[in-house]
Amino acid sequence: MLKHLLKTLLLGATFLAVPAYAHPLQDFVNQLKTFEADFSQTLQEEDYLQFNQKSEKGHFKLSRPSKLVWEYAPKDGQKIVVDGANLWVWDKDLMQVTVRPIAEVQADIPLSWLLYDEKIEEKFEIIDAGERLGMNWYNLEPKKGTYFQSIEIGLKDGVMTEAWLYEGPDKVTKIVFSNIQINQPLAEDNFRFTLPKGADLIGEPIQNGL
Repeated sequence: MLKHLLKTLLLGATFLAVPAYAHPLQDFVNQLKTFEADFSQTLQEEDYLQFNQKSEKGHFKLSRPSKLVWEYAPKDGQKIVVDGANLWVWDKDLMQVTVRPIAEVQADIPLSWLLYDEKIEEKFEIIDAGERLGMNWYNLEPKKGTYFQSIEIGLKDGVMTEAWLYEGPDKVTKIVFSNIQINQPLAEDNFRFTLPKGADLIGEPIQNGL
C-alpha cells in the first residue's frame, strides 16, 4: 500500500514538473525585452476595381512593457510614441500633436499583443497559418471589435520578421522588418515625448512617472 502511494505521488510530481505548452508566438514574446529594427511598410488597397499601393519606410523601437516608438522617414513624416501612459502622434506636416491615454486606445494598437505582459490568447485567437516565404505564419483575430480584422505574424528562426495588418478583404498593410536587434539596451529617453516648438497639442497627457 505504502509502495503504491509513493509511486502515485512520484508520478504526480513528475506530471506537475512538465512545463505547459507554449505557443511559438508566445515564446517569442516571453523572452522579449527590447526590439529595434528598420521597417518597410506597404499599404495595398483595392478601390472601385482600381489597385492602389503606397510604400513608406522608418524605424521601430520597443521596450516591454508599454513603450514604443514608430517613426516614418523622411523626417517630415509621422512619429508615434507610447510612453507607458500616453499615445502621442506627431504629424510634422500639420505641425500637430495628438495625445490620448493609452488605456483608451490600447485595443486598437496592432502590436498591443507584443507590447504588454498579457497572454496573447486573452485577447486574440491564434490560428496557425502554415509556412510561406521561409517563415512560420500565425493569424491573430481580435476577440473584441477593433478597426482591424486580423494580423498575420511571420516568424523566422523564432523572431518576428513580418507583420501583415488586415483592415478588410481589400486593404492590407504589409510590414517587413530588417536590421533586427533583440534585447539590446534602449535608453528611457527614447520613449519620452517632448512637444516640438510651435506645434499644436490636441488632448491632455496623463503622468506616467517617467
